[in-house]
Amino acid sequence: MDEQLVALYHRHVATAFDRNVRFADFVAEKAGKAKPKYDVASATLAFGPKLKLDAPLLGSYARSNGSWLWAWANRNLNLTLTNRALGTVVKVTATRLATPALAHGGFSVEPLFGPDLAARAADVIGVIFGRELDYFAYHVIEEEGHESTVLVRDKRLKATEKKPLERVFEVFPQVLGALPVADQKAALIHYASDLGLKSVSGSGALTIVQGKRELHATFDAHNRLTKLEGPDGAAELPKAKAKTKKKA
Repeated sequence: MDEQLVALYHRHVATAFDRNVRFADFVAEKAGKAKPKYDVASATLAFGPKLKLDAPLLGSYARSNGSWLWAWANRNLNLTLTNRALGTVVKVTATRLATPALAHGGFSVEPLFGPDLAARAADVIGVIFGRELDYFAYHVIEEEGHESTVLVRDKRLKATEKKPLERVFEVFPQVLGALPVADQKAALIHYASDLGLKSVSGSGALTIVQGKRELHATFDAHNRLTKLEGPDGAAELPKAKAKTKKKA
């Protein structure tokens, strides 16, 4: 497992999830419950006839063999010139991040991310590269046998959070319920920082400050969140998923 990549995922996971929530709200406002449709040839993600977004294809995760294939390495795809050029940007980013394995056309994900993150490779790679390449959000398209990740950048999605402390209190528990997050303390610190909030870390605790108002987070020995308290009470945290025993 590449510890640097896993740390980078935790650096970006909460903010990426937050932006995907905003993206979903934007789609619901503009297109209602219209189902997404992706066109590779034009790199367009459409939600019904009313909403079309530029969304280059990043790549796909094959569940059958646990591998990731970058879009520009797939000779069966007719990509736009801009989408194909994204491959060069990813290779440059992989070099900058000192993760040469990501510059290959395809690779097995579990040796890089570990088993928990590997199962959500389309999200993990969307989180990392969506944020590192400064796209607003990513979108995972589920298809038979694989999941594909596209990146979304649209000026209509930009907005300044007016109540960052409340946003952290509301969204961070959702992050933990939706995605695998091992180092929850690091994820919370980075999320607060991205929203312009100051964090004060102590032994097994974290205080997030906005003016005279505070959030208080408590963690166990493995940096898993056990309590999140705000000015109006404690947040409801997702229950830990029980591990199923392997059959003999």
